[in-house]
Amino acid sequence: MIIVLAGAVPGYWVTVFTVDTIGRKPIQFMGFGILTVLFVVMGFAYNKLPPNGLLAIFVLAQFFFNFGPNATTFIVPGECFPTRYRSTSHGISAAMGKIGSIIGQGAIAPLRTKGATPSNANPWMDHVLQIYALFMLLGVGSTALIKETKRKTLEELAGDDEEYVERPASALPATEMRATSPAGEIQRH
Repeated sequence: MIIVLAGAVPGYWVTVFTVDTIGRKPIQFMGFGILTVLFVVMGFAYNKLPPNGLLAIFVLAQFFFNFGPNATTFIVPGECFPTRYRSTSHGISAAMGKIGSIIGQGAIAPLRTKGATPSNANPWMDHVLQIYALFMLLGVGSTALIKETKRKTLEELAGDDEEYVERPASALPATEMRATSPAGEIQRH
C-alpha cells in the first residue's frame, strides 16, 4: 500500500495543480503514452529486471496513472457532454470504467497463473503486462476523440452560453415576455 501511495499521491497532487494550465487532454495523452512505455518495459523485460528496477517502474506507473487517466477520465465526462445529457452520460462513462475493471480483474489477471508450477507461480505475468500495455495504447487513441475542456465554463462546452447573454426585450419571443420584476427586468419562463 505504501508503495502504491509513493506514486499515486504525488501524481494526484501534480494533476490538481496543473489540470487547468496544461489541460485535461494533454495530461491524458501524456499519462496513457508514458504508461504504454512503462508497461511495455515491464512486460518485455519482466524476467530480466531486478526487483528494485521493477519496483521503481511500478511506482512511476502509479504516478502516471494519477497524473493521467485516473484523474482525467473522471473529470472529462463531467464536462464534455451537453447539459441535458451530462449526468446520464457521466454515469454511463463511469459504468464502462467499472466494466473494464471487472474484465481486467476477472479475465486478464487470472492469465498470470496460466501454466503455474511450484517454482514459478506467475509464468504469464510478462504477457499480462504486455496486454495492459496494449490497453494503455488504446487509451492514447481514444483520447484523440475527446475535446479539450480547460478554462471553459460548462455552458461554453455545451453550447448553452447564448442563453445567458442578455438580449433586448424586443428580441425575446412573445412566450418569454410574460412578466417583469419590480426593477423592470424581464422574467424568462
